[in-house]
Amino acid sequence: MASTSAESRPVTAAEAASGTAGEVAGCLGGTVHLAHAQASPTAPAVIAAGFSAYAARTRARARATALDLLHRLPPGPEPVAGTGGRRLRLTDFVPGPLEDGPVVVGTGLLTGERYLLPAEVCRLGESDGAVEPTEVGVVDNGVSAAVAELLAHDVVTRWWADPRQRILRVSRYLDRLLPPGVVEAASGLGLWVSAFVLPAPGARIALVGVGGEGATMAVAAARTVKEAVGEAFLRAMASRAQPWDELPAGDSLRRLVVWHREADYLAYLERSAVDAGSRLLGEPGGLRPSNWADVASRRFGHEPVAVTAGPSRQVVKVVCPGAACHRPVPPGTVLPCPVD
Repeated sequence: MASTSAESRPVTAAEAASGTAGEVAGCLGGTVHLAHAQASPTAPAVIAAGFSAYAARTRARARATALDLLHRLPPGPEPVAGTGGRRLRLTDFVPGPLEDGPVVVGTGLLTGERYLLPAEVCRLGESDGAVEPTEVGVVDNGVSAAVAELLAHDVVTRWWADPRQRILRVSRYLDRLLPPGVVEAASGLGLWVSAFVLPAPGARIALVGVGGEGATMAVAAARTVKEAVGEAFLRAMASRAQPWDELPAGDSLRRLVVWHREADYLAYLERSAVDAGSRLLGEPGGLRPSNWADVASRRFGHEPVAVTAGPSRQVVKVVCPGAACHRPVPPGTVLPCPVD
């Protein structure tokens, strides 16, 4: 596991691989738990965080399995069982004249319709194609949570590219938004935690940074600000301990930029933000866990699609045409979005 002190750094794959599947360690005075899992000795190492050991371990194991299957998606055409199904093209996900390649099977989360999806938007690992591999939407905490993650990344990515809307600062309420002892323990280790909120139709979107000699940032969508901030905080903590050399190149490079330029990112967010009133903390976004797919469909103009893989055809990732997570960062971007 990575250290949680002010001298913390990303761990290497060799360091993470020294643990066993489901290994759990407490950090921040035991208020947060980090779990390590690996589906096989050659599979990507995974770190997940939770406010309980059980939650962290369960999430790490599910994520390890999903990532392993996504890395195993074939580089050539995959035989698809049965016939029929609506075909989605690469141009449905990324603009430009693109040539379609192999496909994988997916299921619409609203209609149950069968889809044939371009493997390039689902596959992880190294890729020379037009689509940047991304772990956004990997299923590790349920399908609804994966859809919410897709929505959160889209909202923050688009805001970062065009920050017309004022982002709301909720850092001064962290003692009310995170479990008791978390903020105090982080401060005692020389870490800072900042939290911001972007309202979206039907949801609350949180952007949380954890820094101190290197920063990580993460986003989450939830029905309330408290739920969104808690989830984004856990993702940021997991990111601090993640073996970055196991990530797709785009994700790894982006995290390194954020890590080394934490002061620039924090200054940018502070300049863009206004303090939120305490009333925002108790206002629900109007969502039930079951209707995330409906919210995403209205935002993207298409229902999200669950990607299946492996012999049991388990759901491993959620993708959706129109979501802004497959496009590479434009060349020359000084501060690329920390989460897209």
